[in-house]
Amino acid sequence: MNRYDLVLLGLILEHERSGYDIITEIRDRELDRWAKISTSTVYNRLITLEKNECIVGHSERDGNRPERMVFNITDKGREVLRKEVLKHLTGFNDDPRTLGFAFLYGAENKEVIRTLEVHERRLVQEIENLEKMIAEEPRPTLYPEGPFLNCMSRDHILVELKYVRAAIGILRDPVRSQKLGGYFYINFGNRDFEDFNQKKEE
Repeated sequence: MNRYDLVLLGLILEHERSGYDIITEIRDRELDRWAKISTSTVYNRLITLEKNECIVGHSERDGNRPERMVFNITDKGREVLRKEVLKHLTGFNDDPRTLGFAFLYGAENKEVIRTLEVHERRLVQEIENLEKMIAEEPRPTLYPEGPFLNCMSRDHILVELKYVRAAIGILRDPVRSQKLGGYFYINFGNRDFEDFNQKKEE
């Protein structure tokens, strides 16, 4: 299971859908912002989910339109979805950006700074977009501050923006940037792992 299957099963649980319905819904709800799902991925994962008995498909014709395959979720699919929802709610360190920051030394300093500065501008723009959406959402909402998912996304991005700017500051500093010569060194510089662990034990 992966985040793609979580999205597909969740949408099919809502009500039966064809592959085309799912692709349209993903775009309309902007779910592709959280899980980059291509058209080919949707159809490939539907085949796998049906093979694994998480969904079952049946042919359906709507008027003069071509026949299409529509999927329903099975009891096994409901259980798989339940487990995936719980896992994703409590997942740690599954963000690819964590690896990017952990391996900063793998690219040239100036290139990393340029990349992060571009990302910083995107984050600022995304925060502005979300703030606009939150302000325009009719009240009341279930969450007092506004639409729950938009507020959560904004707050996550604000935290990310904070650390992107902090990383840029470290990389621009000639003294601190020299201490980024190894994996995870952004945490504590170039202190020796062995010496650090020995001090902790004392």
